Amino acid sequence: MTTLLPSFQQYQLAFSARIRDPKSQPIPAGVEPERMAVYDEIVFNNLLEAVSACFPVARKTIGKTSWVKLVRTFMKEHSANTPLFRKIPEEFLAFLAQTNLALPPYLQALCHYEWIELYLSTLPTQEHQDLDIHGDIAQQALIFTETMQLLAYDYAVHKISPKHKPKEKEASFLLVYRDANDNIKFIELNPVTFKLITLLKSGELTAEQALTLLADELKHPQPQIIMQFGLGVLSDLKNQGVILGTKR
Repeated sequence: MTTLLPSFQQYQLAFSARIRDPKSQPIPAGVEPERMAVYDEIVFNNLLEAVSACFPVARKTIGKTSWVKLVRTFMKEHSANTPLFRKIPEEFLAFLAQTNLALPPYLQALCHYEWIELYLSTLPTQEHQDLDIHGDIAQQALIFTETMQLLAYDYAVHKISPKHKPKEKEASFLLVYRDANDNIKFIELNPVTFKLITLLKSGELTAEQALTLLADELKHPQPQIIMQFGLGVLSDLKNQGVILGTKR
């Protein structure tokens, strides 16, 4: 099919194929090996730098050799859906979700955990016309910051490091948000608090309603304890800027 293309497009395809896979693809006709080697190195190093900058813990945890090999395979096999350079880490996540490579089982979750910081740093905020910063957080629907994300993983990704590579699954629940100073903050949650915020973030239930549901679900003998605990957690989240206020 490529023979039906104009010659310059055939050349572009041959050149890009070589850039993606220098070990298997030939140098395009008319290109000196020394010049091709420069292109090979520059393009890969730029890609490696872009990916590594977003996933420093993953890179250190699996080691330099394995990481470079992984990025090489990403460059060779993945077909990106965007030309934007800042979207490369997101494309890398898509690659990890699809690849059949034998990778550490925690790697995809760890990379998503690291990527979320980049994602939230560029997420725009919104003006809330119906926001009441002095509203009753118990009896009025809550408004959370748009930069909040609730994350649930099969591994304790926030504990992974080169010295701690999990051998077994350990469920973890995290809240991540960007504060008023544009700093990304991570808060570890227990399963009950995670469920509470999940119920509340849609704005359809008040805190009292959600906590009553949780107390019933847990069959707690003293529902008021759940109520007090939950309202205390929500008050702390409001002080930290996760909860902006209530709906008028």
